[in-house]
Amino acid sequence: MYQRYVISDQERGLLVRNGQLTRWLEPGRHRVFRGLSRLELRLFNRDTLMTPFTPELMAVAPSGAAVEAFVPETHLGLLRADGVPKAVLQPGRYLLWQLAAKVTLDVVSLEPLRPAIPEGFWALVPAAQAQTVLVLPFERALVHVDGVLREVLSEGRALYSTLNRKLEVMRVDLREQEMQILGQELMTRDKVTLRLNLVVKYRVVDPVKAVQSVASLRDALYSEAQMSARHFVAELNLDQLLERRSEAVAPMAEALRERAASWGAEVLKLDVKDLVLPGEMKQLLNQVIEAEKKAAAQVILRREEVASTRSMANTAQMLERNPALLRLKELEAFKEIASAIPNLTLVMGQPELLRSLSGLNKD
Repeated sequence: MYQRYVISDQERGLLVRNGQLTRWLEPGRHRVFRGLSRLELRLFNRDTLMTPFTPELMAVAPSGAAVEAFVPETHLGLLRADGVPKAVLQPGRYLLWQLAAKVTLDVVSLEPLRPAIPEGFWALVPAAQAQTVLVLPFERALVHVDGVLREVLSEGRALYSTLNRKLEVMRVDLREQEMQILGQELMTRDKVTLRLNLVVKYRVVDPVKAVQSVASLRDALYSEAQMSARHFVAELNLDQLLERRSEAVAPMAEALRERAASWGAEVLKLDVKDLVLPGEMKQLLNQVIEAEKKAAAQVILRREEVASTRSMANTAQMLERNPALLRLKELEAFKEIASAIPNLTLVMGQPELLRSLSGLNKD
């Protein structure tokens, strides 16, 4: 008895007789004598790149159809088809099938911290065996291996082997950062209690110091700014703090800069955002300001009165020396009076004319 098989161009056949691999079948029609045997046909696609190695499969494969490859322990196999990355193989023995493409395997060790694995394979490496680190332009990455700092990475990508080691990556942001310190209850030298809100702008200049010097750089700067504010505000009275705020804050900022430098940070600016007084003190200050404004207004009023009196005295002297001007002033006064009265009859004469008329009457 015979068994017939048809194998397509995209397939290859493996004939198994009574559980034993006995024959390789190429594409086409095949007539196989079965007899009393139990036959089984196993098909696999010609695009298959690799399979685990077995002596039986290697024995029936045509010459040049497959190449044996071996990946030792602590290594990975980089599988390529016609030069294109296809897979990463774990330790073991493999058959690389050359049926549809030229399949090659490069073996690399995972023992170095940064294994020589091309970037095209990074996405194919299992996360349990290697870790890809991406560093942005405004970052620095501190790479610790088993608790020891090994590298400081600038922008870019890197692949690290995690074989038999614990890898930890700490990222440090180099951009300018802002921190607000709100609601600080402080007392001035003249025993006035107030609430202070501060703004601190800083950036990291030494990533290693910033990580190794303090557990949290932000918390350390926050606490230091609090202490500096209490120390310097206690040396100033309220008027100094209100009138020369920027000058009063300068010593505080300088002290914070010195401390931050030892932590690998640079303080760019420290400023008072808000200065909040208690309600009673605010009312008292408003009263003081109101009194000062009233006093200033009185000074201006007195100054204007003096100027007006002086002007009137000068006018009186001019009128005394010039009778014609005095007469004009009188006429202006009459005009203003007349404009306010609907009907007015005014009889007036010139003294010289009256005296002349009196002389004529005598004659």
